[in-house]
Amino acid sequence: MDLEVISLVPTDISTELLRYIKKEALSISSFANKSGINSGTLSRFINRQQPLSLSNLDVITRAMNLEEGYFYSLYVNESSPNWRRLGPFIMRCAELGKLDCIVQAIDMMMDNPAYSPLLFDSAEELYHKGNKEAALIIYKKVAEGEKYQHSERLSLCHYRIFTCSLNSDQENNLDCAIQFESYIQRVPEAVQLDALKDLTNTLLSLRKWNKAKTYAQEMGRIARMLYAQKHDQNRSNRKHTQPAKPLFGYILYSDLLLGSIAADNDDYDQAQYYLSRYEDQSWIIETDERAEETKAQFRDWAKGNRLLYQLMKGNTDVLEPYVEYISSRENEILRALFKIIQAAKIHHFEIDTYLERFEGLIREHLHRGGTVGSYPGHLIDDRFANFLTDIGEYYLRRNNILKGIQYILDGLEVSYRINSSANIVRCCTTIEHFRHKFSHSVLQKYAAIMKEVYYRYEKKS
Repeated sequence: MDLEVISLVPTDISTELLRYIKKEALSISSFANKSGINSGTLSRFINRQQPLSLSNLDVITRAMNLEEGYFYSLYVNESSPNWRRLGPFIMRCAELGKLDCIVQAIDMMMDNPAYSPLLFDSAEELYHKGNKEAALIIYKKVAEGEKYQHSERLSLCHYRIFTCSLNSDQENNLDCAIQFESYIQRVPEAVQLDALKDLTNTLLSLRKWNKAKTYAQEMGRIARMLYAQKHDQNRSNRKHTQPAKPLFGYILYSDLLLGSIAADNDDYDQAQYYLSRYEDQSWIIETDERAEETKAQFRDWAKGNRLLYQLMKGNTDVLEPYVEYISSRENEILRALFKIIQAAKIHHFEIDTYLERFEGLIREHLHRGGTVGSYPGHLIDDRFANFLTDIGEYYLRRNNILKGIQYILDGLEVSYRINSSANIVRCCTTIEHFRHKFSHSVLQKYAAIMKEVYYRYEKKS
């Protein structure tokens, strides 16, 4: 039996091809006709006189009725470290999800520094096509090969590794942010503003306010410097590196982030100050259609945030106008509800009507997850978990025990999924607090369930 199993393991491509031809009682010429490959090319390959091109390998694989990429692992072993052969092979492996074969191919080439820029270009192509899993493998290999070079390519690799590695696990995201911080100042100018934006948003999702503030300020500083250079009449002939979005947009976004950080720390006067900065756009020179759309977006955010800051300070008269504001902006509703529940918790006002109105949206995000407008899931998952717990606590305070516990259990589920120990502890302590306040059989039951889940999480950790 062992010998039979071993005999089924491919040894090399030509041997497997000959085995197939013999099994099917074919001649080399008849198989060439069947596959559409040139018979001379096929014969030279079988006689080990000529290597097989990737396109011909795919043709042979289809003719043998095998799955695409069946021989790719063998193809790597039989290839020389030649970019003309392995470059297209890497891209084809990425298409088919043959990630192990990409690793094999890159490992063959890493001893030759000349391949590093070619590999990086391939990773960039895959990244921009959305194949981040394959791109991540290459970025890591290139970064490892250039770790002593201190090049722009090395820092850009680490930026891509950072963005490609972010996921729903908050502990993972914290590690990613920490690892990327040491490279942020060396990222090429063309993408440095975006790198600072992505790092700041990630730190905000992790509630690392001080670090987030530092990088938001740095983004604003660099954007202002580049904007001044761009419009300096004495340097008008100098070529300016252009980031992905209008330069003034990064200045406005820096102030928006700084206002958000101030609000998250309950400093609404400071938040209002930054709001006035991104609302005042009189200094912006650009007037093209794209610029006007960007400016209008920030003015609209300023309108909503002004209402929000008043609400957070206890002015309940703006609650209805604020709800109406967000209701016409579907991508803003969920994140706005995060703040509304916090305001209700602080100032003790009733929001049952609004929670019921948007309950379907909350439930949809709970089960579907994913992005909210332009915000990836990993940037809001932590806040969503806290939001669910806030709703649960709100209902428990209003003696709606069943609904309150259900929302806290939902918050626990999300917290467990994103590996947020702080949120898990909060869910459990909230239930424990109300367990002593209410003598209710259902409350006791769910408290026991939550304790069990928490113990499992502790064991897993």
